Amino acid sequence: MKKSSLILIFLLTAGFVFSQKGKYGSTPEDSISCITNISLYKEHFKQKNYPDAKPGWINVFNDCPQAQKSTYVNGIKMYADFISKESDPKIKTGMIDTLFMIYDRRIEYYGQKGYVLGRKGSKWLKYHPNDFVGAYDILKVAVYTSKDKSEPGVITTYYQVIYKAYVAGNLEKSLLITEYIPLSEFVDQALINSKISLDKATSEKDKGKWTRKLEGYKKAKATIDDLFIKVATCDDIVPIVEERVNNNPDDIKILQKSLFILSKRDCAESEIFSVVAVKLYGLDPSAKSAHALGKIMLKKKNYKESAKYFKEAVDHCGEGCVEDLEKYLIDAATAYYYESQNKTSVSYAKRALKINPHNGQAYLIIGRAIAASAKDCPSGDIEKSGVYWLATDYFVKAKTMDSKLRDQANKNINTYKKYFASKDKVFFANLAVGDSYTVSCWGEKTKVKINE
Repeated sequence: MKKSSLILIFLLTAGFVFSQKGKYGSTPEDSISCITNISLYKEHFKQKNYPDAKPGWINVFNDCPQAQKSTYVNGIKMYADFISKESDPKIKTGMIDTLFMIYDRRIEYYGQKGYVLGRKGSKWLKYHPNDFVGAYDILKVAVYTSKDKSEPGVITTYYQVIYKAYVAGNLEKSLLITEYIPLSEFVDQALINSKISLDKATSEKDKGKWTRKLEGYKKAKATIDDLFIKVATCDDIVPIVEERVNNNPDDIKILQKSLFILSKRDCAESEIFSVVAVKLYGLDPSAKSAHALGKIMLKKKNYKESAKYFKEAVDHCGEGCVEDLEKYLIDAATAYYYESQNKTSVSYAKRALKINPHNGQAYLIIGRAIAASAKDCPSGDIEKSGVYWLATDYFVKAKTMDSKLRDQANKNINTYKKYFASKDKVFFANLAVGDSYTVSCWGEKTKVKINE
């Protein structure tokens, strides 16, 4: 009875489907056959009985490829399952070829070239894990077709593939440098688009969707930046930046991206860094451009101007540069230390510690600023010693937090412990080693120490 009903439905609908411009076949008989195969294969597919679904699906794939987009979505799912269960290498290879043919046929009939190639390129690596160049060829077209509409995972995978191909000796390092700029621009625009969409979203479903997108693009940006910094040198970066800036001297986005790249790789010594920083600050005064000018002035040992620009960077660091604020504070603390404004230096360094209590550089700067203030504190051997005792506490903390600072911290400790009061002077001040002592000009406690 059920089979008879199905046939009746097919006959009743045959005239309609045949009118769909050959979508279901070239004749009414083809249309009936197509609808029959769609219905039968889908019944098996829903039950995950892929072997029995396969014959009907093949008929649909070959005879009415424009019937439904789900033909390709379901086909990919089926063949991925077949591949995972096949043990014969030759048969498996044939199945893999079919899988990628399904991606290509979907593009032929349903478009979405960038999106589908992104999926195909990622899948290519699964079945051809060492063919980085093959994946690169597919993913490059995918990314440059979709640009800022590319999925975050596709952009990430594309750049990772270039890196892996470079490590394997299949692609040149220069490709990592030249591809970084357009890719990071796609991601930056995608972040802006996702944020706008999230702000406009009203349903919880849409809010969740755009939140995930936003986080995905943030991770993509971090991965691309990390790989770029891992391989790029200033010698690699400077010529590229120079060419882009010379060709687009007033393009704020290019100047911003150039400044980011040069700063990330610490290329402040290059002439183009100064050109970009000055130009950008004139066109778009911001925390980043002010910080760049501060670095230039610091290199020139113009500490007063340097401190001014670093302060401006800190003061103008809003929501968009929270991740940079710690760095800005440390640089401001450094400039103020060289300006002999020790209290201000310590203030900025302590603000950095509120963001990151493990910042060894902040402790080192605080120690140096406190030690430098000894001449400004009340006279007396014990009080001056207290300043140096307190300073060395911070030096010890610095090397504890960051082992890379051990040599610098030890050098400072050895320098200033020579100024500790002698054992006799400590004794006559009614103190003993290890006693608590408040340094009046800093309002902080330390322990009594002697130079042994």
